[in-house]
Amino acid sequence: MNSFEQLHALEVTVPEAIGVQVRSTVGSNPEEIGPAMGAAMGTLMGYIGQHGLQCVGAPRCVYLEYGPDGTTFLTAMPVAAPPLDAGTGPVSVGPLPSGEAFRFTHTGPYPQIGATYHLITDYMRGKGLMESEADWMKYMPMWEEYLNDPATTPEAELVTHIYLPIAR
Repeated sequence: MNSFEQLHALEVTVPEAIGVQVRSTVGSNPEEIGPAMGAAMGTLMGYIGQHGLQCVGAPRCVYLEYGPDGTTFLTAMPVAAPPLDAGTGPVSVGPLPSGEAFRFTHTGPYPQIGATYHLITDYMRGKGLMESEADWMKYMPMWEEYLNDPATTPEAELVTHIYLPIAR
């Protein structure tokens, strides 16, 4: 990706949703996120099956903190209704981020998403909404939504929506 047009930047309204979620914290290396997210997704899918939940949207990664000390995020799956007995363990149930947000599109392999984030930073700077990398924190929690299955979709065709909440 090499131009703002490819970001497909939009202002959207994200509806309220409930999700099952697993919280993860990894170090400062972005390459640690994928394996942690994969493990969390396995835990979520087991939980969803065990509780007979109906998924009603694409899986998400909700970033709570990102910085030199590490990354904390939720791997989440929107569900039609919470389980009757949530139980205890690594899976929690709660609201997913909603409201007014900027939505950007990344198309291609997940390891190349960093280039899209650089374009988003440049786009936001150009709009006067960011001055430095530190300004990303004012858009937390921000999230990614994965629109197709990496097990069945060629890497070049993977689509990820990236959401930054709009502070009004």
